[in-house]
Amino acid sequence: MNLNKTLIAIAIAIVFTFNAYAYDNYSLFSDGIDQNLVTANSSRLVKLTKGDEVKAAYIYDDNGRITQRDYTDSTFDYTYNSDSTIKSARALMKRNPNSFIRHTKENFISEYMYDNEGKVIREDKRVFNDLDTNFEGVPKATYQIMYLYDNTGQLITRNQVLQSGELGVNLKVNYTYYDNGRLKDIQEIKASLESHKNTLLLKYYENGEIKQAIQTIFGSGIKTFDIEYVNDFYMIYGVYYVDPLKEWKVDMDFFGLSFHPIKKLTETVGDKIKSYDYTYQNDDSDFLADSLSLEFLSGDFKLNGEYKMINQP
Repeated sequence: MNLNKTLIAIAIAIVFTFNAYAYDNYSLFSDGIDQNLVTANSSRLVKLTKGDEVKAAYIYDDNGRITQRDYTDSTFDYTYNSDSTIKSARALMKRNPNSFIRHTKENFISEYMYDNEGKVIREDKRVFNDLDTNFEGVPKATYQIMYLYDNTGQLITRNQVLQSGELGVNLKVNYTYYDNGRLKDIQEIKASLESHKNTLLLKYYENGEIKQAIQTIFGSGIKTFDIEYVNDFYMIYGVYYVDPLKEWKVDMDFFGLSFHPIKKLTETVGDKIKSYDYTYQNDDSDFLADSLSLEFLSGDFKLNGEYKMINQP
């Protein structure tokens, strides 16, 4: 950072006082991050580039809410209700993308319904053919997904039931929590194969960031992710604001869940280790990084990348 801690602390206090973008819950699924810190920041990441290539571009509305995120492999669009809850989400894959990363595995449109307390209780989802270039055709499958809560208001189950289509899957997702209310465990069960369970166990740092995730995929074994973050309370990871769902699923996007930038992510499968090391640079007075360097290491294979991050105030 090019400002000292005292000046940054004053800036944060000012944003807390005058921020016009604050609303109760940033995303459909909650996380362990202090929402006062989340809503205090009004700067947004608008573009990620590598050389002359745009890897990601983001569009927001006047309230700082993401309305579109566009990648080399897919595009996501979002609409909102008047109370800032998510009304709909849709994703469309691109043909022959020049990308090694897949941000979605399907073309879909989801619409959300809420109870009087603002908790989502139902999701109507339409899934389209993988080769579709728009949503004008007939869905290959439709689902009704019911969200069930315990008497304390915590989400404990999502039931996905096929409504139409022959190749769809009925799926139950169960959630358990630590005593402090943070999500502990996700368990995904296919109704037709209840013994085929996929799970994710989460451990946290004191500030609510994910410290470790242990993923167990039926038939594929165990994968462990260990995550370290930059030691700078005032630096914020702009990618945190580009996913208004932050869906709780076994193959979670840990980068989209990170409020502070990830310094190192280590992925371990048996005796094989992959590591991703990130270095950030902030060149102005906001809290978002303006560039990052990536070093990827897997055995004897090493790869480096340089990226620019363009932010809007």
